[in-house]
Amino acid sequence: MRKIIDKVIEVLCTIIMGVMVVAVCWQVFTRFVLKNPSTVTEEMLRYLLVWTTMVGAAYAYGRRKHLSIGVVAKKLPPAGQKLLDIGVQAIVILFCIVVMILGGSRLVNTAQGQISAALGIPMPYIYACLIVAAILFIFYAALFILEDIKEMKTERSA
Repeated sequence: MRKIIDKVIEVLCTIIMGVMVVAVCWQVFTRFVLKNPSTVTEEMLRYLLVWTTMVGAAYAYGRRKHLSIGVVAKKLPPAGQKLLDIGVQAIVILFCIVVMILGGSRLVNTAQGQISAALGIPMPYIYACLIVAAILFIFYAALFILEDIKEMKTERSA
């Protein structure tokens, strides 16, 4: 399951980045060559950047490539490091539920009926990136907790 989700995120972010490169080139061309800047590319780029940032952040977190400070953890024994990691993952899950999912849901509900100015996209689709990213963060945090518990069990029985 994890490999499938990782691959979907990789492909999605790659496609989004490719579209962004093409859109930036088009924006530069229309602005400086045609002297008539495109009205939709700037808004599209803004929304694509938000989506790729949120989904990409979840992907980086899932690969454990995010920024972390391990000073305290390194001073603990291996079992303590696992317990600390489980606690951190639980805090991440709590944050995602309270702030990203509940707050994101309120934002999506508030934006009902609103449409983006240039593209005409319903704004709830834009704000839904918070909820999608939160679900991905929770998925990865739960996996990390399960991995830590499994490792603690194998260390005890060894």
